[in-house]
Amino acid sequence: MQTRTGKDPDLQFHFLNGAGVEAGVPVIPSGSGCTLNSYTLRPKSRGSVTLRSSRVEDLPIVNPNFIVDPDDLKTSAEGVRISREIMNQPEFLKHIKQEHFPGKDVRTQADFENYARQYGRTSYHPVGTCKMGTDSLAVVDPQLRVRGLEGIRICDSSVMPSLIGSNTNAPTIMIGEKASDLIRGNR
Repeated sequence: MQTRTGKDPDLQFHFLNGAGVEAGVPVIPSGSGCTLNSYTLRPKSRGSVTLRSSRVEDLPIVNPNFIVDPDDLKTSAEGVRISREIMNQPEFLKHIKQEHFPGKDVRTQADFENYARQYGRTSYHPVGTCKMGTDSLAVVDPQLRVRGLEGIRICDSSVMPSLIGSNTNAPTIMIGEKASDLIRGNR
């Protein structure tokens, strides 16, 4: 599926040689199978992390706010539909005894959207809780220094102002490398 510009993909697929092994996914009775997950690469929905109290012992309140944007819901539902289409290709189908999820009863756009709402979750790449920038919402400046505090930098994916359309591992490593250069005084 393409974005409105038609240039960048909206979905990423992960094939797993196991079924029901992820948190939040129902267990498959036989315990064996395969999974094709789809992930919306550029979600518009935004979550939040807020303090529960002023006590450091109290965990923050994390609200991922998954797929509340209508475009995210449409893209997520389309990802489930495309995953089914891929798994129903002859080369896969000859190895599959039955589809467990989303299940044969999921047929309409509304069905796919309901399934996406029920089982949609992160692809383990949350970013942006400490946005880098120069605007009033930025937590760190372009040198990764926490605004309003001395001697503290943040150098992980939380400084990304928005989610990139891919996995965050390599960019996060580069943020750490850049922080190292900044601390050492290198350019």
